[in-house]
Amino acid sequence: MRYGIAVAVLFGVNVLHATGAPFQFADVTAAAGITQQHFSTNLITGQAWGDYDNDGWPDLYLTNGQGANTLYRNQGDGSFAVSVYSDQVALADRSSGGVTFVDYNNDGWLDLLVLNDGVDVLFRNTGVGFVDVTASVGLAAHQGVGESAAWADFNRDGYLDVYIVNWYEEDGVHPDRHDRLYQNQQGKAFVDVSALLDVGRMSGPGFAAVFVDYDRDGDQDLYVVNDKLFGNVLWRNDGPGCGGWCFSDVSVETDAQRPAYSMGIAVSDFDLDADYDLFYSSIGESILLQNQIDLGLYQFLDVAEQAGVLTTAVSWGAFFADFDNDGLEDLYLATSNSDPALSDRMYHNLGQGQFADVSAGSGASNPSATIGAAYADYDLDGRIDFVVGNTGEGYRLYRNITASANNWLGVSLKASQRFDAAAVGSEVIVHLDDGARLRRYRHLGSSIGSSHQPTLHFGLGERSPIAIEVIWPDGTAVTDSSGKINTIVNIAYLPRELLHQDGFEFDTAAGFNQLAGW
Repeated sequence: MRYGIAVAVLFGVNVLHATGAPFQFADVTAAAGITQQHFSTNLITGQAWGDYDNDGWPDLYLTNGQGANTLYRNQGDGSFAVSVYSDQVALADRSSGGVTFVDYNNDGWLDLLVLNDGVDVLFRNTGVGFVDVTASVGLAAHQGVGESAAWADFNRDGYLDVYIVNWYEEDGVHPDRHDRLYQNQQGKAFVDVSALLDVGRMSGPGFAAVFVDYDRDGDQDLYVVNDKLFGNVLWRNDGPGCGGWCFSDVSVETDAQRPAYSMGIAVSDFDLDADYDLFYSSIGESILLQNQIDLGLYQFLDVAEQAGVLTTAVSWGAFFADFDNDGLEDLYLATSNSDPALSDRMYHNLGQGQFADVSAGSGASNPSATIGAAYADYDLDGRIDFVVGNTGEGYRLYRNITASANNWLGVSLKASQRFDAAAVGSEVIVHLDDGARLRRYRHLGSSIGSSHQPTLHFGLGERSPIAIEVIWPDGTAVTDSSGKINTIVNIAYLPRELLHQDGFEFDTAAGFNQLAGW
């Protein structure tokens, strides 16, 4: 359903702004043991959540910019400790920017890609430590100013490929300043296949990218945001052919190009119309591109002002998450402004396409120069927390302490051997008892220089799920009808041949987990 978005003030936007935030956060940085500093003024902050030791708790990796990065292990009691493996991935002699946790070789362990000024570094997680495999997998040839990375299996061979976003300060003439697309060779190597795209359109001063199926045709498309009014690029995935794989630049025809000083990016079906919308930050404005596919139009419409998320701040990282578990994804926006009125923004999703600025009183209106932001329910209490990176300063961890009786649900996907561990490119749709449907797309790499927790989080309000539908990257669909609430449901991938066997009728998480060894 498409709501009447032009009637913002009729839904209490100003009232909520005046009465404070419907969610509350506490700065627990010191208590949690997070001490990572950030010294660079030229590279973005890098913040990534991922369970590198497979103990069920989200761990955290933070970059320095000019000095040693740190890998933190989640202790499970609200605190973090420097991992015994941190020195192996510290890169103290590099200038590091963005970072992602990723299972590039489908062995069930989260590896680590760190982007740098120079050669980016890929660390393979062996289960008992990390090994630098950059040269052996073919990623050592390119040198750029690495900002962000987006991962997806664009050619459906079961292995995640990667798009690396590079920024430049002066010009994009030199090839080292261009973005790169690498195709994964069954977890053993990466091949530069940038020629599949228009290299000229990859020469912009990029900051962030994300893979998402914007046109709902079952494959993973790519959206890249560029600084300096270069214009953003939307690559439609058109399948095999074209000398390897076909991508079409549909930026102009879909109105997704929308030039700005684009920096961060976030994805959500914020208006609950069954397609994915795009938000990106800039200088002096922010842009919310509402997907029109539910109306049969392959276009985007900028509705930032009407929706109440337009800001004059210098803004960077961004993400959607349901902070109060009411069933609607809210929006966090990182800014770098000394004016308290332009500090980090929190927007409450009111429904019907409207947001209210509830930054004041939220406890998370950080006044520092914030660049990156990444979320995770790090204490597993059913409330979304997040970390932010302040350039030239350090990092802050905000714990969600919102008091609410709303229900929630986490969905954790497992697909090792067939896909990457977290099944990037999957879509999860939660069917509720009032007929509503909530959907999340499992993407890897968004905000800016970040990766969020792999578990997909759903606020439910006072409702309950009647079914969880999972559409895996290969198109296989399964349904879990266990009806659980206020917990994390684990769902594992099963091959088509097993699903289609006579007499096989498992449709619950317990059945999948038993067969998958969970």
